[in-house]
Amino acid sequence: MSEHSFTDADISRRRFVQLSAATGAALALPGNATADASAEAFDAEYQYVQNHTPADYAVPTAIEATDAAALSAIASIAPDARTTTEPAPAAYAALTTEQAEQVADLPTATDIHFAPGGNPFWRLGYYPLGVFPDPARCVDYLDIEEVGAGFEHLADDHADRIRVFGIGQSAGKYNDLTARRDPRDVMVVEVAENVGDRAAFSEKRQVLVNCTIHGNERAGGEAAPRFIERLLTGNEPEIEDLLDDYALVFTFTNPDGWAARRPQYESNGVPNAPLHERGNLGGDTNRQYPNPGWVSPAHTIAEPQGRTLDGTTDPPDYVADTVPDTLAFIEHCRTYENLVSAIDLHGMLSSKDFVLALDGASQSDTGALQNSFELIERIGKNITAALSEWETAGRTISEVTGGTNPSYAGLSVVPEQAFNAGTPVETIGYSGTGFVDEWMSFPERLGGLDVPSLTMEMAYSNTVGGNVYDPARVGMQVDGYQAAIRGAVEFATRDVVGRFESDGDIAFVDTDSLVRSSDALDVGDDEGGDGGDDRSDSGSGNTSSAATASPTATTAEMATLPAGGTTTQTYTVEAATTRFAVSPHVHESVASAELVAPDGTTVRTFDATEGRALGGACCALPTWEVTDPQAGDWTLRFTDELASGSSVQTQFAATQGSVDAPDPAAELGYEQRDYEVDPLQYFRDLDDDATGDVDGLPVGAIAGDDEETERQGGRPDFARMLGADPTRSDETDPLAAYDHVVASHDDGIGNADYVAALEAFVSDGGNLVLTDSGLDLLGAMDGVAIENGDVTTAEDNYVARLDTVTDHPLVTGRDPIQDHLWYIAPLGYAENEAPVTSIDQAAFESAGGTVAGLTGGRVVVGTLELGAGTIQVVGSLLPPAKQTNLHPFGMVDYAATYFGHLVMTNALFAQQVREVNGEETVRIGRGDDGA
Repeated sequence: MSEHSFTDADISRRRFVQLSAATGAALALPGNATADASAEAFDAEYQYVQNHTPADYAVPTAIEATDAAALSAIASIAPDARTTTEPAPAAYAALTTEQAEQVADLPTATDIHFAPGGNPFWRLGYYPLGVFPDPARCVDYLDIEEVGAGFEHLADDHADRIRVFGIGQSAGKYNDLTARRDPRDVMVVEVAENVGDRAAFSEKRQVLVNCTIHGNERAGGEAAPRFIERLLTGNEPEIEDLLDDYALVFTFTNPDGWAARRPQYESNGVPNAPLHERGNLGGDTNRQYPNPGWVSPAHTIAEPQGRTLDGTTDPPDYVADTVPDTLAFIEHCRTYENLVSAIDLHGMLSSKDFVLALDGASQSDTGALQNSFELIERIGKNITAALSEWETAGRTISEVTGGTNPSYAGLSVVPEQAFNAGTPVETIGYSGTGFVDEWMSFPERLGGLDVPSLTMEMAYSNTVGGNVYDPARVGMQVDGYQAAIRGAVEFATRDVVGRFESDGDIAFVDTDSLVRSSDALDVGDDEGGDGGDDRSDSGSGNTSSAATASPTATTAEMATLPAGGTTTQTYTVEAATTRFAVSPHVHESVASAELVAPDGTTVRTFDATEGRALGGACCALPTWEVTDPQAGDWTLRFTDELASGSSVQTQFAATQGSVDAPDPAAELGYEQRDYEVDPLQYFRDLDDDATGDVDGLPVGAIAGDDEETERQGGRPDFARMLGADPTRSDETDPLAAYDHVVASHDDGIGNADYVAALEAFVSDGGNLVLTDSGLDLLGAMDGVAIENGDVTTAEDNYVARLDTVTDHPLVTGRDPIQDHLWYIAPLGYAENEAPVTSIDQAAFESAGGTVAGLTGGRVVVGTLELGAGTIQVVGSLLPPAKQTNLHPFGMVDYAATYFGHLVMTNALFAQQVREVNGEETVRIGRGDDGA
């Protein structure tokens, strides 16, 4: 149990209600000098900080003295001062300018330094309470230099178990004191027995824990150093016992965002503001990973393999200049040979759940799915046990809050439970591109790490409130994320196998029409070359020029969002523009946003108050992309939802290349990776995991058309499929070999024999599953009372998601949070481009259908009965890849979410089965009982 649990309900409520107000005061810091204090004892950094913050701002101060008598004098000036005589007389206090001048007048106060950080005496190398003390004993958040010095101290004492090193440097924050950039090391800490034996290390099963990718989300940076110290000092015995065979790798990937709290740096566009910052010089650090699928030109993507993606060239200049830290991290992680899991520790604002796990893995077969959810469950179990007070608060919410649940924009101030999990859309309410956890999960052939991975989100760990140090809250966050680390290690010790236990054999209607290939792209001339170097300096908003102009013009615009008010930004789109991308960030508050075209039409909206969490919306609204935008002035409007005010930064990118096949070499500086993808690979992968056969049959074979069958590759071996069952020996009816048939497209809709064969299959007791455009087949069936006009496909959905889910067999095993069917970005779709095929609800129910899920009042998931059989409809699950958006790093075949897989499992009357260390632990899905 935490040492800092909330034992008093009123204290709990007050602490959290105070959070949003605290940041408003911090943001009041001016950008010019406010004092002219100087003293011989001040070092240059300390003097700058005192003179560039408000006179009443208390600066963290370390004072070295020549004798102990000075300590009592210091305490009389600053009653809260902490003092020590070891290893020499020294004091720590938060001093206003007036107090600092008084201390400097003391004859024995010889050296006065700026001292950010949690341990007041870390600059002295003095650690009486431990290198990284419990948050209740700290004076502030851990400072980046403090953590680096602390790791070196631990390495001196535990050289056989800890290795600390840098893997490259950041671009550096501009230092107003020294008038130069300050690049900082990207820190890596490895923990294992005999960590210096690199051959042995490479054989160990390795767990990756990424921290501080967003510098203003402090929970990971607070938890991981303390966990490392606990592990090295005997306080994590269960994990310690594993270090002969397992290794932990901790990475700290955004040093500039962490260091931004030092007032000599600009933070979030505010000079001298002591605030942590989200991103790096290239923009949002969690949008910079070279993931397959849609890539927004508003982001700076880091691929250390270079412009040609094969290691023979350098990355584009603008990438190397602005995101060297991300390039170094990606390159380094690819050197680990035996990674088995990875977690990325983030922070959010208000949430119904204290910790969220975001599963972004896309092309996952049954085995990969079950590994991902075993990782989720191990972490969830540990977090729930560590944060039991949150579970108690959730069960007694009325008592905790005096009969009400105080909230921001309708979300709980006191979270209602300790842990929940889902996709980014299901949890924090948005999709996007370039996420690090998705990169970790993608196959190595597509540049990823090919491991089960999660983004973790921690409540009340963000700039809003997160800038003000609250020991109780930070202690809870440390407890939660240390539990997550234990869960990730526990997962690494488990051998997880998943299988698909099917109810009979399955056929899917095969076709080549869904295949998408890079060979089909015409991306213009071969002189795109090193285009894309003409990009803006995303961190400062200054546009640089290059010798080779790029069709993509990128700018960063800043604005101020008043507390409780609105603000707008305007961008002029030229007539030749073919794509317009917008990536907005609201740094210190939570805002809703809308994008308005020149004619006044609102083309994109985001409501930050919807969903389970505000923290995902904070600082990271969706990235919007508009194809063939109207020429003229576009308006981006923000509404502050927290009445706290904020700086606003938006990346605008305008492309004047081809609409049909954008050239990534010209627009981003990267060449196009070769690929060929087919959503029907879903069923080929299913065949590897299923207990029954999963076979592809072309339309011609089902229709009995020998010529068409031959054209599509010949008649299948029906004798093999039918086996020895004499009741299923009619080779003229290939569907007789199967219990289930899946049609995920409308190929063959004009072939009456094909449609009749499907209809007869159902009438005779078969189970037909129609997905995506396969739903159009309903209008062609004589026995189904659904007309062609009742089935429509809308291609402007934000994502493929159900907004209403009923109690229905097709969603058996669903968690309440789950409603998202497939990930858009890995298949090349931008937001508001997801195709969803649906059926008029009245027509569907009149035809005898039962509804499982609706989108926009239309049926997307449901069941029809026909004769002795059933038709399952899933209106959006396996679309073909979309090639008209930038996708330099290739594509995946399919991208079904866990919920999408579950719906298909239930549609096939099957179950997903998980075995852990050889024992069955989980069965998910309705199975063959039809429940």
